[in-house]
Amino acid sequence: MRREDKMDARDRLLVAGLKFFANKGYDGATVREICDEAKSNIAAINYYFGDKEGFYSAVKEYAIDIRHKAMERCWELVETDPWGALKTQIEIMLDETFDDTMFQVNWLFFRELLDRGEIIDNTTQDTLRDTQSEARRKQYVERMNRLLGGLLGPEAATPENFSLLHYTYHSLCRFLPIKSQWEMRMLRGKAKFSVKMTHDKEALVNYIIGIVRHAVEDMQKREREKKDGHGTV
Repeated sequence: MRREDKMDARDRLLVAGLKFFANKGYDGATVREICDEAKSNIAAINYYFGDKEGFYSAVKEYAIDIRHKAMERCWELVETDPWGALKTQIEIMLDETFDDTMFQVNWLFFRELLDRGEIIDNTTQDTLRDTQSEARRKQYVERMNRLLGGLLGPEAATPENFSLLHYTYHSLCRFLPIKSQWEMRMLRGKAKFSVKMTHDKEALVNYIIGIVRHAVEDMQKREREKKDGHGTV
């Protein structure tokens, strides 16, 4: 078997694994249906990943890599164009509603949070994974602080404003795929409030940026008033 054939088969398994683990969870998805989707055989799972648990870990890393590569477009703009970086980040988060692959990535991580206690993960790689996850978290916090600081400016860049501004737009973007999934299931695909079916993504991005601009202006105004108030005492 040629190397490129091996890579193609492995990639097909990862794509199919992401789809089924996102939709059904670790316990609900079967190796057989994933292999059928990938047009592969069960032996390929053992060949490339060892077993189902190893395969699931590889799918998680694959999902992390997709999100990481997408977010690099945002971080590249943080220092020179924070509002452009914000727009890019919102576009990426909205892809978790509008784009099938990003929706699956988001739903995989959401299931991971809900089902963590049901997933056996006691391999010898645990310590390394924990270290890598902690490094990713620290890097994310540092980058977000630079982004939010660039939006707020030096006078309004306080921990309180960082937190409020972060949740102002993150909650809007992160809630959409959860709400959309719930409505599609409960209303059997006939949801009248479906954002994906009734709204243009770009218009939604601009709408959320408008909310952030108003929030930033309000925070900056309050910080100026605090400063002026202290100055007259």
